[in-house]
Amino acid sequence: MRINLNLPANGKRLIYDLAAFGLPEVPYLAAQNLPFTTLALPTHLHKGCMEINHILKGERVYRVGGKDYHLRGNQVFITWPDEVHGSGSYLHGRGLHFWMQIRLPKPGRPFLGFGAKRAAPLLDALWDLPRRQFRAGSEMRGLYARMLQLCREGPSPLAAMEMSALMAEWLLDIAGAASDAWEDDISPDIAKTLKIMENNPMRHYSVSELAEAACLSESRFKGKFRDQVGIPPGEYLQRRRLEMAARKLVCGRRSNITDVALDLGFASSQHFSTVFKKFFGTSPAVWIREFGQGGTDRKTENGIRPAKDKDGFIPWVDEEGRLHGYICGEEEI
Repeated sequence: MRINLNLPANGKRLIYDLAAFGLPEVPYLAAQNLPFTTLALPTHLHKGCMEINHILKGERVYRVGGKDYHLRGNQVFITWPDEVHGSGSYLHGRGLHFWMQIRLPKPGRPFLGFGAKRAAPLLDALWDLPRRQFRAGSEMRGLYARMLQLCREGPSPLAAMEMSALMAEWLLDIAGAASDAWEDDISPDIAKTLKIMENNPMRHYSVSELAEAACLSESRFKGKFRDQVGIPPGEYLQRRRLEMAARKLVCGRRSNITDVALDLGFASSQHFSTVFKKFFGTSPAVWIREFGQGGTDRKTENGIRPAKDKDGFIPWVDEEGRLHGYICGEEEI
């Protein structure tokens, strides 16, 4: 059964504090359908909170401890309390995304409205997750959608009981999914074609060329590529070229739009600008003006850099005054 999430089409985040439902352990439950690729996430941490990201559709890269984790549709990614992370040099990909921040007490404490004894097995499992990246369970989307619906409807005694039960079930699914056997979904034949495209993204590869490199028929290659990567090969290559273009425009030696367009194999600057705007939601000229040197401060979402806190971190605050985390230096990632 298809679940209608009713997320804003303009990319606006839905963010809820579950303290209103009697769950102060969950100060941040969020969902977003991001229609455009955006700037890289700043290097940051969440004080005292585990963050659980569920990528339902699209691509994301998270960088932790010097390692890049590439996520695709229906994968989960975990960061631990106070763990520094970001997206490194990768742009933040468009797609459908659930995530929450949750304060995990040490085992032996109450949790989600359950007494210490009853909550202990779940807390033990969450503190001891065997991996930080894994495939989501089949029921997780529906459970999260129902929690979002309760947030929209508002708290009540019965809603608080249901929210506690749903959250416990969702976290049990997290613990179970993290324990399942898992390895990267990319098979050697598809990985070979990805490497070919990554090595020369300026070239226009035909499906027949890539299928031949993978030793597959065209139809088998297209189906297998989409199943494993989440998007068709042509769109994958287009995304890589546009991401490279965005970095060149703001970080390269030159930011001439025509030069960048031609360097990356686009027929003209007009065609490049049209494709760029569809992907990023803004024109190359505006991208340079806002995010190039002298543009908007990329350390915050509203262009205003708050003062550092007592620990030397910069609060990451959006336009509505919501705290997302604490920004720290790039060298710490």
